[in-house]
Amino acid sequence: MRNFNQRFRLRDSDRHIRLLYTLFLLLMLAGFLFSFYWAHSMTSLSPQGIADHYRGSDATFGEPMSFRELAEITHFHLFTMPVVFMILIHVMYLTSASHTLKAAMTWAGFGGIILDLVSPWLITYVSPVFVLTMLTGDTLMMTSFFVMMGVPLYEMWVLGQPLMAGKRPDDV
Repeated sequence: MRNFNQRFRLRDSDRHIRLLYTLFLLLMLAGFLFSFYWAHSMTSLSPQGIADHYRGSDATFGEPMSFRELAEITHFHLFTMPVVFMILIHVMYLTSASHTLKAAMTWAGFGGIILDLVSPWLITYVSPVFVLTMLTGDTLMMTSFFVMMGVPLYEMWVLGQPLMAGKRPDDV
């Protein structure tokens, strides 16, 4: 079976298609920044703050998250995060980036999602040490997101000549 992106590259598309992808990427950036702000306001992004958020804390009068609360959060994130990353990875695969970079971003993005989904359960029911699992997953997701946003934007708006116009960058 042929790879879906053998003929089409973002760089070759007209400005309306590039604008569509750009607006999507910028809205995803806004979503990620808002999530970062929300997480910081809830936990200060500190290991202790994250553990207290899930396990409860006498200092904040917080109760541990219930099974139902964890299930609700997991349910929502299990349906949304893979879809968002599938779209981001799809956009990344429409670039001329190396196959190695594309594969690395695919594994980093989905690996981060998996770690992010299991870590609240592990933090709550096993040990607060699994905060490191959550932070690792979040780091993988954020790093892959910024690469999957930056590479397409660079290719669409910074690089000059389209690839299909006859000249390749190394021919110039």
